[in-house]
This record gives sequence, C-alpha cells and structure tokens, in this order.
Amino acid sequence: MENTAIVAMSSKDMTKAIIINDRVEDSFLTGYLLAQGNELRKRMQTSVVEFYFIKKNGYIRRAFGTTMPSLAKAHTVGGHPSSIKVITFFDVEKSAWRSCQIQSLLKVC
Repeated sequence: MENTAIVAMSSKDMTKAIIINDRVEDSFLTGYLLAQGNELRKRMQTSVVEFYFIKKNGYIRRAFGTTMPSLAKAHTVGGHPSSIKVITFFDVEKSAWRSCQIQSLLKVC
C-alpha cells in the first residue's frame, strides 16, 4: 500500500510550485523549496534572517535579509511588487535591496 499525502495550497503557492518544478524537475525538491521560501518570507517580515543561496554565477552567498518595515522602509523609494519567481529582501550588510531565485535557496538558518 502506498502512502499518500494531501497538501492544501493557495493559488499563489500553486503558481510558485509550477515555476519551481519547471526549473528543478523534481517534485520532492519543489515542495521543499516552496516551504523554505515561504518560511523565509514569513520570518523576514519580523526579523533579520540568515540564509544561503546560489548566485547566478555559481557562488554560494550568505545573506542577512529582512523585509521588516522598520529597517527596510527607509530604503524604499516608490516601490513595486516583486515577482513571485524570486525572494526579494533588504540585505542589511549591503544596505540594498536584493533578490534570489527560489530554486537557488540552499538553507534558511
């Protein structure tokens, strides 16, 4: 008998999952990255979070990021919604906005 899991997802999460799966072509990894990305976004709303991701040039990058209004708002001019394909964050070490692709996320500390 096979084990089956039922997961409830929002339409936004379904869209993210499709994008991630198109890039990594692995359903388990897609679920893991989606959960890690959602956890990172949630935690950055209230704190500075250390995490690691692979840059486009292949280097592993450690970042300390946040989206907390008290830290990031002073560095926001105008503003526009970020793409669901990336995780946008304020890099507290570089004092600038940065982003990483969801499939490049390695570890959330």
